[in-house]
Amino acid sequence: MFSWRLFDHRGFELIPTIQYIYRNVEVDDEHAVKFYVGNKIAPKGYLWFFPRGGDEVGVGIGTRGAPAKPYLEEFIRKRKEIFSRAVEVGYGASAVPVGGQIERRVKGNLMICGDAAGQVIPLTGGGIHSCGIAGKIAGRIASEAVINNEVNEKFLRRYEEEYDKYWGVRISQSLKALRAIERLNDEELNILAGLLTGEDIINLANGINISKVAKKLMKHPIIATKLALRLL
Repeated sequence: MFSWRLFDHRGFELIPTIQYIYRNVEVDDEHAVKFYVGNKIAPKGYLWFFPRGGDEVGVGIGTRGAPAKPYLEEFIRKRKEIFSRAVEVGYGASAVPVGGQIERRVKGNLMICGDAAGQVIPLTGGGIHSCGIAGKIAGRIASEAVINNEVNEKFLRRYEEEYDKYWGVRISQSLKALRAIERLNDEELNILAGLLTGEDIINLANGINISKVAKKLMKHPIIATKLALRLL
């Protein structure tokens, strides 16, 4: 990979993901996306059930603790009431960077952004917004550099500075949450789920207001020790 020869990727981590697309699935609510976590379902990752309209769904998994495919197939096999008439119509696999941003994304007159720079929200694996905005900022800074005859590393670092003010913080906070949550066992994950609201889960996953969530979790002795203190 070109970027690996030019940029320092220490700490860069990929999680393998796969997804099947099925039709003729029993969908109880086509507007509800479901996520499943736990070491027996998706070790150090999660599994998703994503309705795509009508009786079509995407069901996929990302894991770091074990090969992904056997866990996904076991999940499907155990839910015959949902998948008994299902017909596979699509399949995809990819590697998603979940280790956070690489430290430097500008070198000389080059800028790197997107997956190659690790600009994905670690706990969710989502990168459409975070990567797209990085590209937009990098493109604008590159244009300004050319217009001002300042195509040099010092000027181009404005891309890093602007991006990190918001998205860089979110990525690092989400990574902090990921590292803390992956230490929990299944029993502790169930306790955590009972303590969090939907808004708390969204904020924690996306690296938003995690200190506020942490203070709420300090009230539980086990979760305070194993999770909350690591978020502060």
